[in-house]
Amino acid sequence: MARCAAMARTKKPPTCEDCYFRKNLLCALELEEPCTTFRPNRPEGLVPPRQPVLLTRPPRWATESRVAA
Repeated sequence: MARCAAMARTKKPPTCEDCYFRKNLLCALELEEPCTTFRPNRPEGLVPPRQPVLLTRPPRWATESRVAA
């Protein structure tokens, strides 16, 4: 656990040179800092960002009928 915390503190912020699109000559932007489409260049290729988990709720009519009864 301590090793992970030490690595997190020494980790440098991402740059355009670390971007998948820049490394594969797919970027047409000339910026000083990473843009909103930044994706890390990984050995497995382009990895989509993680999406939030979709939570479903019971329908309103199901909870209202129980309250009225």
